[in-house]
Amino acid sequence: MTKLPADEKYYHQWRHNGVVYTFSWLGNVPQPPHRVSALAFTAEGQMLLVTDENWSPACWLPGGGIEAGETPEQALARELIEEANAIVKKSIKIGIQQTDSSEGVRSFQAVYWCRVQLGDEFHPNHEVTERHLVSPDDFLDTLFWGRSDPKAELLLNLALEIERNH
Repeated sequence: MTKLPADEKYYHQWRHNGVVYTFSWLGNVPQPPHRVSALAFTAEGQMLLVTDENWSPACWLPGGGIEAGETPEQALARELIEEANAIVKKSIKIGIQQTDSSEGVRSFQAVYWCRVQLGDEFHPNHEVTERHLVSPDDFLDTLFWGRSDPKAELLLNLALEIERNH
């Protein structure tokens, strides 16, 4: 097993449907990911979150799995179109999160900052049924794990630093 980061505060557990998921922030390491997610900003400085009718009002980061033959960046662009009718204009990888389940499954997720342009209309066609724009000040309170996982604040601060430079 991969060792946990030295800074244990970026280690978090979550129980869902009887399965315990352990999330470990690895940082910017050269680990090929299975999934991607985005801290997506509009040109107006709003952040994009998504949800579905079963989770509403709880929101999560847009993203999903990487399909065969796709790069992580191609998967990110596809997922943002599918989930939020958002076109990625620019993206920068923030780092990698490792997820281990109590069922013995390990996966890696690349987390990106990105600038997006929203399409005029949003027509849900996958698991996502709503897209939400929130200010960075409201991000941690709107993201369903924003206040329970210290990594959320870390990711927000890293994304805001990139956002200020773009």
